[in-house]
Amino acid sequence: MFPSFDFNGKREASDARELTGTETVDWALEVGLGVGYRYDWLRGTVEVRQGINGHEGQVVELGLDVIAALVETLQLNFGPRLTWASGEYMDTYFGVTESESSAPGSRLSAYDPGSSFKTAGLEARATYAVSQNTRLHMRAGWDRFIGDAAESPIVEAGSKDQFSIGGGLTYRFSFDLFR
Repeated sequence: MFPSFDFNGKREASDARELTGTETVDWALEVGLGVGYRYDWLRGTVEVRQGINGHEGQVVELGLDVIAALVETLQLNFGPRLTWASGEYMDTYFGVTESESSAPGSRLSAYDPGSSFKTAGLEARATYAVSQNTRLHMRAGWDRFIGDAAESPIVEAGSKDQFSIGGGLTYRFSFDLFR
């Protein structure tokens, strides 16, 4: 079991022409737990998170990775991802109210999505062991909106394909309270 976090930045109508007329969505922190199981070169994960601030919905992410250790210090993971989101989440990011659709300059039609699978995609990650306790991580991903998210006028005005890239550094602390 491990902690799971995600952060969604603030969204404003001024961010893109396609969002004209929409209300501002404040930043959101998602917190929750994940579980994973690894058998040899295959790992499956499930993460469940609750939104705080910008949305109050729930998100569930499913992943399955093939793991390859090219050398002792370098590990590559690659596999599919599937994300489900609750109605509250979907309304916040993909819904369009009547007042938003009739706002001056808005090109969006009203839309009320329900809970559904939100994205399907692929993720690749490389982890390099700098030392026994320090790891450098790089990741890249592609997601395609599906279900009610794909039918949203917001997505139809933009793109169903989303790309991401990221990096990080982890340090493992260890201590013995009973020494």
